[in-house]
Amino acid sequence: MLFRFWFPFLAHKLRPLVQIISLMAIFGGSPLALQAQVGHGGQPSSLPATKAYEAGVPVERMPALPQSVAADRAAVQAGKGQPLRFAHPFFVNYSPENSGVWQQRKDGTRVWRLALQSPGAYSLNLIFDRFSLAENDSLFLYNPSQEVVLGAFTQKNNQASGILATAPIPGEEVIVELVVSPLSQRHSDLLIGAVNHDYLNVSRLLALKSSRFGRRGSCHADFTCEEDLLIQEAGQAVARLIIDGTELCSGTLMNNSRNDGTPYVLTAAHCLPGEDSHNTVVFTFNYQVPNCNAAIEGSSVQTVSGSLRRAFKSELDMALLEMSEPPPAAYRPYWAGWTRTQSPQAPVRSIHHPEGDVKSVARSASAPVATTFQYFAAQGHWQVARWEEGTTQGGSSGGGLFDASGKLIGFLSGGWATCSNPVNDYFGRLGVAWDYAAEAEAQLAAWLDPDGSHPQSLEGTWFYSEPVERWSNQHLDETAGWWAPPTGGGPYSGHNAARDVAFAEMYGTFAKAKLHGFYVVPARSPLPVPSPSTQQLSLKVWQGIDAPEELIWSANNVGLSQLPDRREYLVSLTAPLEVSGQIWVGMELNYPAGIDSFALYQSPFSPERVNTAWLRSADGQWLAFDERHPDVGPASFWLDVLLSEVELLDTLVAPPAAGAARVVPNPLRGNTLTLLLPEINGHARVSIYTLSGQRVQQQQVLIYNGRGTLTTGTLAPGVYLLHLNVGSKRFVEKLVVQ
Repeated sequence: MLFRFWFPFLAHKLRPLVQIISLMAIFGGSPLALQAQVGHGGQPSSLPATKAYEAGVPVERMPALPQSVAADRAAVQAGKGQPLRFAHPFFVNYSPENSGVWQQRKDGTRVWRLALQSPGAYSLNLIFDRFSLAENDSLFLYNPSQEVVLGAFTQKNNQASGILATAPIPGEEVIVELVVSPLSQRHSDLLIGAVNHDYLNVSRLLALKSSRFGRRGSCHADFTCEEDLLIQEAGQAVARLIIDGTELCSGTLMNNSRNDGTPYVLTAAHCLPGEDSHNTVVFTFNYQVPNCNAAIEGSSVQTVSGSLRRAFKSELDMALLEMSEPPPAAYRPYWAGWTRTQSPQAPVRSIHHPEGDVKSVARSASAPVATTFQYFAAQGHWQVARWEEGTTQGGSSGGGLFDASGKLIGFLSGGWATCSNPVNDYFGRLGVAWDYAAEAEAQLAAWLDPDGSHPQSLEGTWFYSEPVERWSNQHLDETAGWWAPPTGGGPYSGHNAARDVAFAEMYGTFAKAKLHGFYVVPARSPLPVPSPSTQQLSLKVWQGIDAPEELIWSANNVGLSQLPDRREYLVSLTAPLEVSGQIWVGMELNYPAGIDSFALYQSPFSPERVNTAWLRSADGQWLAFDERHPDVGPASFWLDVLLSEVELLDTLVAPPAAGAARVVPNPLRGNTLTLLLPEINGHARVSIYTLSGQRVQQQQVLIYNGRGTLTTGTLAPGVYLLHLNVGSKRFVEKLVVQ
């Protein structure tokens, strides 16, 4: 399948970076809600406010933190033999029967609200000791500004345990809102049993300053910078775990011999301090910097709450959990493969969340050796003698150890490696934990090999038959930013003196595809203090041939305070949208008297780039960026799309028309390509990129009477993008190498 060329196109598929913003109305006016856990749509009924009391919600205030918290802070680097404590629990007993306030609407709907406050908290998370919602009822949790909204929780979120743990919400106040439908046939039963006060800033959702997002050491390598495709896949199985609302660990989603998608997660036994701790685990996927860009915060809200404890053996420090539900396809989850080998192949890598921070990779060039670690079972651990890159820290506990083939061989139990002295970490051996104990609840074999086929190893799987992928026009070898003309007047990609009113990014040409949403990455946005911004924008999707022509989706009146800068967001459609041809995703800005300064991240300007950014001027005219600003050249806005079932328009069915191009043969089985560019004579600059945006070749090719020959050299099998530049003409083509 090949691209058409009369509209230049460049996109590559990224590993997921997702922070979900749920837009519940098509062509509607509902605000955004940042959805954590598996929510089911809807919005709180109250308006954003600075403080809960301004919204008319009664506040229950937690007492001051005890003196023991100071010791917890001091011991936060205590090591990897225990979960990382980041919050103090206040045990409470709040329910709709004994606290909060009720209101009744004209349609008979009843709404209960309660605000919980713990002064000085970076974030709050709750544990419901009783959580049983009736059919048609729903629950929301949010901070007063509604920058972060969890929910709607519905009957689908009820757990067999009756317990629900929530992800952290930034700030020192959280509002709980229960919406009771007049159609409800039974009473929803809620009891808040713990309010957990974050004293280490685990949410990382406050304004970023000069530092990185968290507390991890400076030696760590970001997972999204990893170049090994096998490790990229394996890393999509790694999640951050929040346990009991107060502890942090890491874990790995595991495949089993049936390949049936059962969501088993392997972690360390010491990460579960209580008998019922598995009920409270919040699994966070894709908390990682996007596109290897350390300046932008990754999402920490793609989560699933609750699990069953399937296997546990403290003697091996092994725990296998089954998540309460599989992570949705939009999380891009990978079920990791594994091996019971006694001779792992180097290099090995650990993928983990040090200090609960963004996903990181530690690499050792040497194979680990079997050993006995502390008081655990004899020869039950792998010893990694030295890390050549990175290390592990508190919060890394339970994180996976992967061999050179990307298969899991162990899980972090403890050790002494640090950034300054990266030596001696110890991982529980998967092969030993396989059948060390005879009981099913103390071994891995009963769960990862339920049919008793006794495999020595198993491949990983993406499981979903129609995977959702992220496509981006940003290159890994570029640094995104925002720029303004030398004469000033505001940014090219946001509010400016020229009063450009809309900004859009182009994708296509598609024979067909399903659009699940698109990502917005703001570079500048008004701070939500001292009060939420009153300025708004609209998010939109267009189709067209020569320009954005037909509006096919819209969400209006989105507050700028809900789009803080230097973080990634996914605008999620309530249902996938069937698209074809060229599509543009973007936004329209308002220009009130007092202009809030808003700008998108964009690519650097480069003559080698195919322009995909478009702007609409104040007079309503759409222009490509390099037409609107010919003095600076082509660009791309950081607006990515989330797609599935993509079929690109095939241009092999007919010779290219004037102004178009193609390459043959495609797929390529040798190393010689013919370039067909009708009516062109001259030299073409040909650049070959991987779908991840890395340039692997560049050379000049003579085009004579519309034809040229390119010798590619050795290209690994896969999919590439060819950029053909001839004078002012630019083309992009997809090339499959077999």
